[in-house]
Amino acid sequence: MATKAQIRDRAATMLGILGEGQTLPSYESNDMTESYEEVYAQLSRKKSLSWGPDEDVPPEYVSSVVVLVAYNRAFDYPIPEERFKRINFLWSNALLEIKELIGNNAYSTPTADYF
Repeated sequence: MATKAQIRDRAATMLGILGEGQTLPSYESNDMTESYEEVYAQLSRKKSLSWGPDEDVPPEYVSSVVVLVAYNRAFDYPIPEERFKRINFLWSNALLEIKELIGNNAYSTPTADYF
């Protein structure tokens, strides 16, 4: 399980705006938290979630959500082209991974037995 703060920090690290042993300035911290909330809302609207807004992100979703949060802000921060290409590639894979996870967790109605 990962908290919003852990997701935020991992996404900031992926973007290259947070280095080891550093803390995010309040503006960037708030911006990355807002990015998580935007991604959460998008996934919620698509019924692609298995956790609530105040719950930690389940382990199987963490890496995909980190990528989505980073991609959501990739155009807002000056990042090298190669880093952007990597995030863009990971973004498409993250979307597929989440769709697959939701498909595997989908509830199916049991078949009724009539006697």
